[in-house]
Amino acid sequence: MSFVSLHQVAGCGLLFLAPLLSQAQAPASDPPPAHRFYVGAGAYTSQHEYWGARYGMPATRPVQVAFGYRLRARLVLELNAVTAATRGAAFGFVPLAGGAPQPYTYTYANRSTSVGLLARYALLRAPVRRLQVDGVGGLTLRRYSFDGTGLYPDNAAPGGFGHYDLHSQDGDVLLTAGLSVRYRLCPHLEAVADGTLSPSLQALRDVTTAAAVGLRYNFGR
Repeated sequence: MSFVSLHQVAGCGLLFLAPLLSQAQAPASDPPPAHRFYVGAGAYTSQHEYWGARYGMPATRPVQVAFGYRLRARLVLELNAVTAATRGAAFGFVPLAGGAPQPYTYTYANRSTSVGLLARYALLRAPVRRLQVDGVGGLTLRRYSFDGTGLYPDNAAPGGFGHYDLHSQDGDVLLTAGLSVRYRLCPHLEAVADGTLSPSLQALRDVTTAAAVGLRYNFGR
């Protein structure tokens, strides 16, 4: 699909830039404080978490939340999560040969939830002014669920109507790698933009591209 290709090209471009950025040794004009923890939130997009909106279905906009713990000056361990749902309902009539139109109705709900455990490593020994670039790597656990109910005309069913009640779940584990750019707005607050590629452990050719933009609040010493 075209949107997958665009994300892949952008992600690969960032990966090619990483070696060049890691060579930058410009001194920081204002050293960042050594905070121990951070919490963050931001807008998130991938072909899984927001797919329903591309087809005109009602869908929640996914928001990613994150919690980070600094292991070393340049190394952070992060736990993040994002969830989104596509749900809706419909009611109408089915024209039947030789008879009056009969009603039908259905509801559906698709949900995707991802939880990631990532390591973030600062590539620049000294940030360029307030700008830092991180390499990102780790694992992402994704879970899908579907719930659907329906009522439809069926002459072979008791009362002339059939119905269904469907529920299913599936999951996958992904390898995740990418780059993150962050800019320090003030001693505690940073703006962050991530781009990642995540091949499935079940089929490495199945690659999920994702991006997130948000804010991070640092605290603790």
